[in-house]
Amino acid sequence: MLTAEEEKIMDEAKYITLSRPSTAHLFSKGAQNQKEVLPSIVRAEVSKSVGLIYINGRVEGTGFRVGEKYILTCEHVIKNAKVTDQIICIGRVSIEFGRISNTPNRDYSRIFGIISMVYVDKEHDFVVLELGAHDSGVPFPPALTCFGQVCWSDVHLVGHPNCTQMMEDSVIPFWLPEHNDIVMPYIDKLSSWSKIFFPGDIDHYKELRCLIPRKIMFHTTFNHGSSGSPGVMISEEKPCVVLMVRGGVPGCVYENTYPDLTPFVLDNQKLEYGYAMEDIYKKMMNSSLKKYRNLATEIFKTWKC
Repeated sequence: MLTAEEEKIMDEAKYITLSRPSTAHLFSKGAQNQKEVLPSIVRAEVSKSVGLIYINGRVEGTGFRVGEKYILTCEHVIKNAKVTDQIICIGRVSIEFGRISNTPNRDYSRIFGIISMVYVDKEHDFVVLELGAHDSGVPFPPALTCFGQVCWSDVHLVGHPNCTQMMEDSVIPFWLPEHNDIVMPYIDKLSSWSKIFFPGDIDHYKELRCLIPRKIMFHTTFNHGSSGSPGVMISEEKPCVVLMVRGGVPGCVYENTYPDLTPFVLDNQKLEYGYAMEDIYKKMMNSSLKKYRNLATEIFKTWKC
């Protein structure tokens, strides 16, 4: 039996959301239903560089092309192929580009093997993988070359949520401490709700309060399978990668720890986040190893944002 205060917490959690302060008049016209063409063009360009990652033929997540021969993704996406912290089992990992429809047929001309793991950053759940040449001599898909700082503008995601065909979404980013006034009341209410809703009196939003590593938070339809997806802003009519999708909270929802409860968790009670490419780049450039600094220079070729 819930107390009156707990009932209030549960009720408030149904309606709270993370959004910019509203400036629209109550009866404003539906201009927000109009959409610019440019974001669609940019997302289409990004899609050429995004692929679906497999381990032993099983879909695990998303990755995207960078540099001369590399893929970026989350470290947890390829964890089942790791022999040690720095080595993966050759032949177990592959990436399929251009999967834009949910068909059981795979176009093997678009599938490339991963031959090594050349950089790991556990703090940011980040890994650089090396592509192997295609058996038929098919060239690598184009790389994303422009990177930059995340700012308070729309971020466009391209990836493989649900580990199926490629999808896209546009989100509004928030991060601490920059947006404390907006983010913290939202997290506080959902923290209280989660301690009541899930077993164990556990705060399932606790990790979002940690400032290091910085988390770029947003609401998105992207879920399992989208880890490793690039988030881009538009600069000079071109895509500029500012973040990589990492996952969401409550973690128990995405891991389906409580299958009887998961269907009752509302979309506004889930919050996704990624890591800023700026933070990852700075860490690589500050490495004591020259090979990692050189790798960062190759991957992060252009900064515009």
